[in-house]
Amino acid sequence: MDHIMRRSLWSHLSSHLHKAYSSIYEEMDKELFGDGGKNAVPVSVLVDHKNSSYYFLNTHGIETVQKILAVLAHSNPDITYSPVIQSLISLLLHYMDPSQCYNTVYGLFRNKSDTFLTLNKLSYNASKLVMRDLSKKYARSSYSYIQRNSTSSETVFHDWLWWIFRDLPFQYLVRVVDCYLLEGVKVLHRVAIAMLILFSKHAVKQSPQTGLAPQASIQQFCHKLPVRGDKFIKMAFGIRGLTRKELRKLNVKNEMVINSRTKNLTTSPSSWSLGGEANEGQSTSKAGPGTVLQSTSSAALNMELFYVIWSWLPARSAVCQPLLLYTSEEHGVSLKTLYAKTEEYEPTIIVIKTTSNEVFGAFCSSSWEHRKQCSKNISYFGTGETFLFTLLPDRKKYPWVGYNRPDIARNAASMFMAGDNSVLIIGGGGGNAIMLDENLIHCRTEKTETFDNIPLCSTEDFECKVVEVFAFQ
Repeated sequence: MDHIMRRSLWSHLSSHLHKAYSSIYEEMDKELFGDGGKNAVPVSVLVDHKNSSYYFLNTHGIETVQKILAVLAHSNPDITYSPVIQSLISLLLHYMDPSQCYNTVYGLFRNKSDTFLTLNKLSYNASKLVMRDLSKKYARSSYSYIQRNSTSSETVFHDWLWWIFRDLPFQYLVRVVDCYLLEGVKVLHRVAIAMLILFSKHAVKQSPQTGLAPQASIQQFCHKLPVRGDKFIKMAFGIRGLTRKELRKLNVKNEMVINSRTKNLTTSPSSWSLGGEANEGQSTSKAGPGTVLQSTSSAALNMELFYVIWSWLPARSAVCQPLLLYTSEEHGVSLKTLYAKTEEYEPTIIVIKTTSNEVFGAFCSSSWEHRKQCSKNISYFGTGETFLFTLLPDRKKYPWVGYNRPDIARNAASMFMAGDNSVLIIGGGGGNAIMLDENLIHCRTEKTETFDNIPLCSTEDFECKVVEVFAFQ
């Protein structure tokens, strides 16, 4: 495919992405760097400079890459780490002007129907464990070789994206990006698996003789793949059974594993990147990095309480505004109505005000639509970002306990959310932290192992005065 045709193709493929409005890059460029680019361009902290490549760009092209990175970081404070983004921007600039490139990358970050890029170190670190799990299933020979010849397989898979963006020859890489712009990160997983399958067939037998570690052996192999580019892509798409659903499940599972390894049990991973953690009754005056909340109609919360909740949120949510989806005062006391009004949104916040004027609730990391994917029996879903909180009379956050508590069974530690048309449940193991009945009136709160919480109000059985659910916009 020639240069002109690929320019047209990439422009067309990126047109389905959510775009920033067309002139944002030019406006931000002038604001940050002045007319004529007089101000110095800062070095981006979003990327991995050690492995990134500029792919033969000249000095002006390299400066443009750095400007696009600076504008991205300035206008998207929730993006804290995306190591391959410099390489991807450099590649796109071969076929797009700077504004087009910025809009495309912005769209890759913000696309809701598929995942294209990681936003933070948690999601990036989870991706290497996802790749490890996929190789165990789809490239067994290479996985066994890595297990035998490395002290840590995770160290090898840490570089899986760099096998593509650093080690593949340019003519192979652009073919990969042709597909990636259409189908998302699943393409990168397919390509990496195809590399490992070829590696097991052509290089594993020679590797012990070379004395190279698996990381170096794979890197060397990717530099000189033994198949043509078109055949390589065809092979990647010939891997059967790999679905987006499987990738989503593996990603959620491995993010939870990482959280359980690294978190302090009294500190939620949700408070990362907020420039200070608010927990155990503490609150901050800011909602997030530079976020000022707009006045929002609520029968349960005043603006001070909104700010308290926002100080506990994950960074990507804390930069958003609250959007009221459901309130029992306007939409009636029906659990079915609550589900209907909220199930298309993820994440959400549920806030409950009792007839005793106590206020508490939960940050729900997954959509309530997931309850439909379970069997006839109620099953739990959600992730470790879910947390509970109380606001009145006391302010306190109850984060997920993680998987490292020896006194708590693993299944109890993952009882985040559950429900059907007769009940909504948050938390489990010894009780339910929040349990709402089908009429949102006679409800219950108990101590749970999932969050190590006490009952969220003064009596375990309570009546709801107001129930509200908020999303983010």
